[in-house]
Amino acid sequence: MASNAYADLAQEYYDPFHKTCRNFDAATKSALARKTFALPDAGLILEVGCGRGRCQEFLGVDKNRVVQLDSSREMLDLTDRESALVRILANAACVPLFDSQFSAVVGFLVDSFIGLCFFAEAYRLLLPGGMLLVTTPASEWGQALRGQQEPEVSSARFVTKTGQAVFVPSTLIASARILEMLSYCGFQSISIDTAPLPVGIEPISADVERAACIYGVAVHELPLVYLINATKPG
Repeated sequence: MASNAYADLAQEYYDPFHKTCRNFDAATKSALARKTFALPDAGLILEVGCGRGRCQEFLGVDKNRVVQLDSSREMLDLTDRESALVRILANAACVPLFDSQFSAVVGFLVDSFIGLCFFAEAYRLLLPGGMLLVTTPASEWGQALRGQQEPEVSSARFVTKTGQAVFVPSTLIASARILEMLSYCGFQSISIDTAPLPVGIEPISADVERAACIYGVAVHELPLVYLINATKPG
């Protein structure tokens, strides 16, 4: 998360007012509940783009295992946050830490920095046998709204409670291309699962409803989030 982009958004980012983000949260929780893999039961976990922290909420991880990292000082300064062993102000694609320190690198909605540089950095930071576990908005959802523009120049538009439009980096990449990037970086046992919005979740974001309408599917059939899991060879 870029500090200048999130400075005006941090204090309200987790508010129910931002329905699309809350729909992403619901899809993430549902996808994680169905996961067929387990995080390593020992070792440090690096949570990238952490915001206020979601490792305990989403994964039930002990706070003493978690290192939180974000490039937004405003996000790291949020008082309503999960506890962690330490917090680090840094870019997830250029982390000022030594190689092979973490049993897992995790992140929830990593579209602000997803790409080869991030995947290569995650690989460097992982111990042999370590796990990468991240989510990102599904390209099917985003491109229905953004059109066919090149994803590298994409951004997400937030409207704050005061009506201010805030644009933040948000790169959307098709799952096949993500698979290619992870393989190129050396990851193995790669899985990319698509998660829709679970039935019964309310309220539904207008952006989710609009994308579903464009594709001619129900909101609960629309690909909303990718759950990405990969392993560094042991």
